Amino acid sequence: MSARATTVEAILARLSVAGRRRTAPRQAIVEMLVDAKGHVTADELAADVQARFPSVNISTVYRTLDTLEDLGIVDHVHLGHGRAIYHLAGDDHQHLVCERCESVEEIPFAKLRPMIRTIERDHGFEVDRRHFAIVGLCRRCRSAHA
Repeated sequence: MSARATTVEAILARLSVAGRRRTAPRQAIVEMLVDAKGHVTADELAADVQARFPSVNISTVYRTLDTLEDLGIVDHVHLGHGRAIYHLAGDDHQHLVCERCESVEEIPFAKLRPMIRTIERDHGFEVDRRHFAIVGLCRRCRSAHA
């Protein structure tokens, strides 16, 4: 069995163990998330799923994504003012989004850990950084504007 098939089967098994039905549209959504190898919007997933299953409503895609997020299988993040994007959980990173060219760079969370600890220590505030991106200007746009 390929690594892709193993990953898809493992995710579907987690759905079953959690008491969730294994349906063809859910399987298609999981397959597309695994194949995306990165970030994808719910609309992109819906378009792909509807190409295979025309009767599937986008609400099914959102409900499936919510379920997968509740189970810790996917994370979503808002990149600036745009739509949320989804990706498989497990790769602990933060997103840097350029306001000008809209490029997205991923940095390891370890680089932010000292700042997060300071916020938690000094303010007693627990940061849930999974759902936000850090917005600013990338190196290329800063150089072009200077």
